[in-house]
Amino acid sequence: MKKIVLASGMLLLLMSACTLQAPSSNVGDAQTPFGVNPTLGETATLAGVANTSTLAPTATATSTSTLTASATASASFTPTPASASGHTATPTLVYNPPGELVAPILLYYHIAESDPASRYYVSPDDFQAQMAYLRDQGYTSITVSELTLVLINGGELPARPVVITFDDGDASIYESAFPIMGETGFVGVVYLTGNRLYSDGFLAPKQLSEMTAAGWQVGSQGMTHQDLTTLHDNLRYELLQSRLDFEDALGVRVTTFAYPFGLMDGAIADKLQEFGYYSAVGLGESSKHTWGSLYYLSRIEVQGNFTLEDFSARLP
Repeated sequence: MKKIVLASGMLLLLMSACTLQAPSSNVGDAQTPFGVNPTLGETATLAGVANTSTLAPTATATSTSTLTASATASASFTPTPASASGHTATPTLVYNPPGELVAPILLYYHIAESDPASRYYVSPDDFQAQMAYLRDQGYTSITVSELTLVLINGGELPARPVVITFDDGDASIYESAFPIMGETGFVGVVYLTGNRLYSDGFLAPKQLSEMTAAGWQVGSQGMTHQDLTTLHDNLRYELLQSRLDFEDALGVRVTTFAYPFGLMDGAIADKLQEFGYYSAVGLGESSKHTWGSLYYLSRIEVQGNFTLEDFSARLP
């Protein structure tokens, strides 16, 4: 079973059920906000913030999506390290006020050939053309942590930011996507399933460490890749244990989550906050993100049969 688009009413459910607040600091290490680790190239930083209690707006989401905030900390963006090819991004930086941000979040699964053709397999040639198109159109890649940080606190980002994400942890991400994106100076975000971390055909810790050292971010997709709305009694294992396992294996902070099949509810979002996650991603068509969507950031699926025109039409 592949990804199922969440019903449009789900976001309203989340907004009416959840209060935006910083994740509990009693689960894991909360001293480094949003998984930022300067030694690994994740370069969004907070100015003058001593702890994560000031990172989230003191706002309550309502059914009318009216939000107010007192978050005043600023954020800054630093381009990702130069790739092996020597390309270094020098984007024009633009200040974004807190509360709303426009940046497409793209979703890929496999970067490989497929016979028969599948919507979940993008060929390496097509992927390379899409990355070149993004570069030529002036896009600069950022991580989910960088997007989340600026969305909550405001701060500078490239004029045309894009987030490039990959679900399921397929080995082709390292074999094909990683070198192609390195050539264009892009970084990505990989969402992993805990019980696949040491399985054949999936990303291995050594590969993931190489990717995070190049500026990539790692997020969790749970322990077993099941519909979490049917597993409320097992959320601690799915959400917290997966995060702790990834952090132990890779030595990086894991603070972003991807819902298997795009399915969630308010109880799951509440637990994500409790267990130390600052954002979560789902499915959708929008490139606009707000405080009210922090735990359901919309991602645009790039399908295997897309032409370059189809691809460009999904971008703002």
